[in-house]
Amino acid sequence: MDLIDRYLGAVRRNLPARGADDIVAELRDALANRVEEREAALGRPLTDGEIQALVKDFGHPLVVAARYRRQQWLIGPDVFPFYLMVARILLLAVAGVQVAIGLVRLLFGGDDPIQILLAMAGGLATSLLFSLAIVTFLFVVLERSGFPKEHLQIWNPAQLADVEDERQGPWKSAAEVGFSIAFLLWWTGVFHLPYAAGGPDFRMEPTPVFTELYWPILVLASMRLVHNLIQWLRPRWTLVRAVTGGLTAIGGLVLAALIYRAGQWVTIVSTGMPAGQAAELQTSLNLALKIAIVAVGVIWTFQCLHALWVLSRSRLQAAPA
Repeated sequence: MDLIDRYLGAVRRNLPARGADDIVAELRDALANRVEEREAALGRPLTDGEIQALVKDFGHPLVVAARYRRQQWLIGPDVFPFYLMVARILLLAVAGVQVAIGLVRLLFGGDDPIQILLAMAGGLATSLLFSLAIVTFLFVVLERSGFPKEHLQIWNPAQLADVEDERQGPWKSAAEVGFSIAFLLWWTGVFHLPYAAGGPDFRMEPTPVFTELYWPILVLASMRLVHNLIQWLRPRWTLVRAVTGGLTAIGGLVLAALIYRAGQWVTIVSTGMPAGQAAELQTSLNLALKIAIVAVGVIWTFQCLHALWVLSRSRLQAAPA
């Protein structure tokens, strides 16, 4: 039985100290029963080779010990699908931003295209790894807090969206949650985009309007994240979604108007780029931002109207016949 003693010793070294004696005693009894059953079937004592085969069939010491440990993973199987979905959305968002920055530098930077592409590849790899690390850390914290397990236990089937309901699907809602998280991480300085500030011969600087509106933008982005989470996790809360959507849309319209009034949103500081080219780049970027702000304003307007329509419809449905 020397082999069984050595096997149980290997298992014990990988067990939690608390309760190890009881576990080893339980395993010893299980192995002894197997040996007795095998010997009874053969009508003779087992050879060393047969005992070795029996122990091997019982399982590797690390695998056997793992069955008695509390948690063997950073992110459990119940939470992993949510982690995978959020990570995929966030990585796609980060990759899209990095590619857009690279295209701007490629079109207006005036540098060697090979250097720009290499810099973009390096920045993309750094950003993706950092983003994955952030979202992994958040989900590990959630896993340890027990929130996912509690959420999965208290979910209500009645909250599932109707088949004929035309509200947006869960993937779009999850994508908006991912974009909201990515924006908040970037806006608060937790997440940085390499090479986003310009190139070797120019630097892009935001105008003071964004510094002046830092806190209002942060509050609005946080409210929008709450709205997107409700839209994703509680799709049948129609009235709540309409209220949060309407409030964030109104706030977005106000901020868009204040930002639009600034007239200039980015300044190009030359660090080697010819002055004429820098001025042309600044004009092009501000024109693109102007169009983007107007487009965002139009989107917010439609969202305001939609929220008002949902609220009015809910009021009519709640009115007594």
